[in-house]
Amino acid sequence: MKHPVLLIVANEPEPGRDDEYNEWYSGRHIPMMFGFPGLKRASRYRRTGDDRECSQYLAVYEFASRDDLEAFFHSPEFKAAVADFEEKWGGGGFVRKWGAAYELIGCWEK
Repeated sequence: MKHPVLLIVANEPEPGRDDEYNEWYSGRHIPMMFGFPGLKRASRYRRTGDDRECSQYLAVYEFASRDDLEAFFHSPEFKAAVADFEEKWGGGGFVRKWGAAYELIGCWEK
């Protein structure tokens, strides 16, 4: 049985570069990632509160299955997005704090 998988990435732009970072991430990076047909949804979140231990931004990418996630990492769309990231942020201005994939084990709604 296949279950949805979330790829969650925690990012932090350098101080004073939020507008540039958000413009690039939402306007360029996310659309490049959506070139991969197995990516079903992408969401971005901004931290609430002042807890500096936590990343300021999260990106959540939803795939239909673990197979789709694995295929994504080998896709030309992913490779192009990584190359674009390196070109834009390889010299600094952005920190990827952490990233991990999670497979759904249950879902409840009210």
